[in-house]
Amino acid sequence: MPVFLNAFPLKIPDVELKALRVPYDKETLYGLRAKHGSTHFFRRQRENILIFSVDGTFPVSGTSQTIVPNENFGIFCSLVKDGLTRHFAGLGRNPSGFNPIELVSARPQDNLLSPILGDDYPFKVCVKYTINTRYVQGHPCLVIDCSTRRILKENGLFFLNDGFDPMGRYMVTEQEDGYRRLLGSVSAIKGETLHVTRTDGQVVQVDAKGVYLEASRKNFDDYILHTHGAQKDAIVERIRQTVSTFNGGENKTARIDTLKKYIQSKTIPLIDGTRIEIQDALDIQKDSGQMQKPVFVFNDNGEADWAEKGLTQSGPYTKRTFDRNDPSICVICGQHDKGRVEQFVRKLLKGISKSKYFRNGLEGKFALGTSCVELFTTTSESAEAYKSAIEAAIRKKADDGGRWDLALVQVRQSFKKLKVTENPYYLGKSLFFLHQVPVQDFTIELLAQSDSSLGYSLNNMALACYAKMGGVPWLLKCSPTLSHELVIGIGSANIGQERGKDNQRIMGITTVFSGDGSYIVSNTSKAVMPDAYCEALTWVLGETIEKIQKRMNWQKGDTIRLIFHAQVKKFNKDEIAAVRAVIDRYREYQVEYAFLKISEDHGLHMFDSATAEEQKGKLAPKRGKTFKLSKHEMLIYLIGQRELRQNTDGHPRGVILDVHKDSTFKDIKYLSAQLYSFASHSWRSYFPNPMPVTISYSNLIARNLGWLNQLPGWNDSVMIGKIGQSQWFL
Repeated sequence: MPVFLNAFPLKIPDVELKALRVPYDKETLYGLRAKHGSTHFFRRQRENILIFSVDGTFPVSGTSQTIVPNENFGIFCSLVKDGLTRHFAGLGRNPSGFNPIELVSARPQDNLLSPILGDDYPFKVCVKYTINTRYVQGHPCLVIDCSTRRILKENGLFFLNDGFDPMGRYMVTEQEDGYRRLLGSVSAIKGETLHVTRTDGQVVQVDAKGVYLEASRKNFDDYILHTHGAQKDAIVERIRQTVSTFNGGENKTARIDTLKKYIQSKTIPLIDGTRIEIQDALDIQKDSGQMQKPVFVFNDNGEADWAEKGLTQSGPYTKRTFDRNDPSICVICGQHDKGRVEQFVRKLLKGISKSKYFRNGLEGKFALGTSCVELFTTTSESAEAYKSAIEAAIRKKADDGGRWDLALVQVRQSFKKLKVTENPYYLGKSLFFLHQVPVQDFTIELLAQSDSSLGYSLNNMALACYAKMGGVPWLLKCSPTLSHELVIGIGSANIGQERGKDNQRIMGITTVFSGDGSYIVSNTSKAVMPDAYCEALTWVLGETIEKIQKRMNWQKGDTIRLIFHAQVKKFNKDEIAAVRAVIDRYREYQVEYAFLKISEDHGLHMFDSATAEEQKGKLAPKRGKTFKLSKHEMLIYLIGQRELRQNTDGHPRGVILDVHKDSTFKDIKYLSAQLYSFASHSWRSYFPNPMPVTISYSNLIARNLGWLNQLPGWNDSVMIGKIGQSQWFL
């Protein structure tokens, strides 16, 4: 059955293009674009600026240069996007951006909200097309994608007159080029004048009719609540289903094909008049691959390619060595919810008799024995009330001469909106962590689920609880290599509830290593600010190698392989230098390394005709489907057609693995298979992960420690103890 990408080969014209070359300077480039962009195209080419002209004249003097498209794919691709931008701008379509070009449809029938909220609703969810270029197996292609964008047509005065309070909400201003740029948040309202605090702290006064609400998800949801009250949740869910259905494979391919055919049918020129021509997508079925399911290892070396089956048949990997059997568990909950929470905790521990996968509960599934449970209630939902209950629980266990093996803390969804210092969720984590007690929170809203749905939630929750207490549910089986391998995941999180100068980007580092044919998550983890990241990476890597070389009895001359997974735009020179600085310490070993960038924001999709008749995920590839884009790039689906839960889930998104050119280990197939296995290795859920644990765990570490560091009295050194050796962040 045919398999296609939304990448359409560009026909390379047999022409010579005239250009002018001048030395690069940022101000010069921006100035030329602003003044002469309508008649010329400007591209930075290393230390020069290349200028292309509509009529052969140039605004400045420089060196003439001839460009042959067949020898300069990068320049040719830029000229193609420039030509398409000029064409759509000439039609009044207001294209924006360049990498990629974005086109938002203004047609009334392309507003997905019209059938739900009417044509006059101030918010819209419009069809958006993106156009970019990419090399596919050495040939330049035009990549066309289709999705949606939330937009807002009414100004701030409309919402004031409608009684919608803009206080604390972010406002944007519209620029001459149509872009809407962030201005700041509303701090005061005087009639029709808004006082807006900018991100630099300066307060400006603006007329409400001259600014716009930011088209954010929060403003969108809050305005639906304002206009539709109790119907809000049902409407938001209907919108979600509509958007997800729109993003399904059948609709995507139809929309993409329509725009592709339009470009093919028109004479759209490069800046010199040469026509842009694209071909139909090629059938890549013969060149695509299918990954084998990873195999998990359980108690007594039991094996299965399905974690649920392996746990049922063999029990967890550490069944015989787990040291917290008959665990002591404290429960923190509101005094008015005590009865329902008791029922909930019993289901977690003992199971739900009619549940498909959770009949035996945490105790039975993970062979924990019988738990000793004690509840401590809060008098209110304040942080102080939670603090009192938690301190009472800690004192009680201290008086008994022991320590809680696990704390279950009941919270509410609404706590997410609170500041960190007022949030019982983070307060509870910090207090228990200080006493080396792992924490599993659950929302009071979860208790409203039916037993059939609750069984799935508790199944995942029990898995995380076992890992947090230091248990190993399973390991990954792999074929041993001749090298000792360390896999380092680098994740990050934006920390800060207010946008602007107080925001922080925290980097998290998780080390995953292989030994004896199994992958294990190590206890070496840190979260740091970006400017301290390279230093932390050097420290973590050095400490890990020291630990592992003794444990695995490395010998002089052994090959050590370091593999880095990161969601970054690109690896910079500092990161590579940090790794080399560590390598220099271990000259007795043969050290090789690979820097692997993992990207899900690339606009490239695979459509597989083999699933065209499926009820859900039509045209979606199977999980593990791959396509080698180049020697250093691989498209791989970590979530596939079968992992979609309903027919409104849209088309799954693959990731592109990109091996950095400075890597000394470049086996893309080996690296792809390894990453695919890591995507099945999360102890947060039984479902395959859309990201490997190297990334998802790192992001969780960064997010948790980033928030905890904002609490008075918190210190990361707490994680040096036993709590840091478990998967406390799940």
